[in-house]
Amino acid sequence: MEKKTPAGRRMKIVKVSIVDQVCDAVKKDIMNGTWKAGEKIPSESELAEQFGVNRLSVRMALQKLNTLGLIETRVGEGSFVRDFSLGPFLSEISFIYSSDEKYREVRQLRELLEGDSINIAIQSATQEEIDELKRALDLYFEQAKRYHQNIDSEEELERLVDADFNFHYKLVKMSRNSLYKDVYYMVQQLIRQHISKLVYIRTHEAGWAPQEQHDTHLKVFNSIVNADPDAARQANREMLGIVPIAGVEEKVPLDW
Repeated sequence: MEKKTPAGRRMKIVKVSIVDQVCDAVKKDIMNGTWKAGEKIPSESELAEQFGVNRLSVRMALQKLNTLGLIETRVGEGSFVRDFSLGPFLSEISFIYSSDEKYREVRQLRELLEGDSINIAIQSATQEEIDELKRALDLYFEQAKRYHQNIDSEEELERLVDADFNFHYKLVKMSRNSLYKDVYYMVQQLIRQHISKLVYIRTHEAGWAPQEQHDTHLKVFNSIVNADPDAARQANREMLGIVPIAGVEEKVPLDW
């Protein structure tokens, strides 16, 4: 039976194939947690019997789910649910945002993701998560001291960037939002570039030296422990180079 749209145009009736119906049904079960990551799903013959379709339709549906990265089929063992993540897919397109004109947009994305993650952490962080963040902070301080003993060392800079990124990623993980983590994963190379550039400018052009009491990472950590969202927002903006660090004289351009 045909239907008409409000504008009077006839709407086409789309016939959904058996393969797509089976694919959608299995996908829904995976998303609903009927089968969790690592678990084996029913065999082709079992699914065919459940859905009342032939095995070929089930096989084609499972192939689609394999392509989507939701399951993996192991020869002689069957099909298993994968721990799905958008990260690898998003990483492939990250080059689109590597141009200078997109750089500010990446920093803005960081402000939004990290800022919201920090706010969530303030409201619901567990002691275990706070302890893990503290370990990341300690590693950052340890590497920062090593770098500032030799600020011309590319290797030490790279290690500092690794420690710095690790701290930020712990913050995003505290949001417990898998999409946040996937998007952050996508732009991790751009984030590392931003961290590296900011560290270089602060050490080589502004003459910044380690001042733990003014360190923005410590400020963010303390804002979570003290449940202070206003302090957290200020510290996050200082950390990203959006505003000057309070108590520190620096000549960091705030428009890059």
